[in-house]
Amino acid sequence: MDLTFLIPVKLESQDRVRNLTTVITYLASNYDAKIIVKECDTEPRFETLVGTQFTDRIDYSFEKQTQPFFHKTKLLNDMIEMATTEVVTNYDTDVVLPISSVNKAYEMIKSGESDAVYPYGCGVYQKAVTYPQEVFEEFLGSMDIDVLDRNSTITNSTIGWTQFIRRSNYIDSFMMNEEFAAWGPEDCELHYRLNALGNKVDRINDYIYHLDHARSTDSWFSNPKWQGNNDLWNMIRQLPKEKLISYYSTLEYVKRRKDARI
Repeated sequence: MDLTFLIPVKLESQDRVRNLTTVITYLASNYDAKIIVKECDTEPRFETLVGTQFTDRIDYSFEKQTQPFFHKTKLLNDMIEMATTEVVTNYDTDVVLPISSVNKAYEMIKSGESDAVYPYGCGVYQKAVTYPQEVFEEFLGSMDIDVLDRNSTITNSTIGWTQFIRRSNYIDSFMMNEEFAAWGPEDCELHYRLNALGNKVDRINDYIYHLDHARSTDSWFSNPKWQGNNDLWNMIRQLPKEKLISYYSTLEYVKRRKDARI
């Protein structure tokens, strides 16, 4: 597959370790695709906590955290620049997709039908999975998605988690907005911008499995940057295409990254 999974991570809890181990095992077992993992923390924990069994499949790097928040948008842009495949996907550390959804999203982009694909429906397409150690061990040993089905409840889904995007379109649409710090509405803004700039954005009406995990200030409304992130989103969502382009042309990361252009 001409595809790269981009996974930014901070292993701040045992839940994250369990979930990332699940995701990497599942992706490496089912897809002939590249996987880039970039860890950002005060010290590297990936090899100790997750292991090295997939070293030959993963392009792993570590960046020491120098700010008081997990800068996911910057890490994703770093990995977009590292990727060499036609299709990339932002991939959350806590989700599993049916194999058919991944294959369909990939083919929709490769065929030229779509520029970006959200591989799950909007509405009630999230299967929230209760994922204690015993369920983790059962799923890891079988890779049978029925294990997740038996331990899940259906709830709401919108536009986060994971998106498949043609890399050239992603770059030409300014990549991720690095002005969003830590957790916030950066996923909403990306969806709006991809559409506003003329990309063909589609969805697949299937379920996404979301593995439960503890929340820290990097992944909840307690994030001290939340209000600023929300204010930024409310400003951007009112910009038509021409003003959106003008705004992005002023941003430092766009000027700094040779690939962030239109």
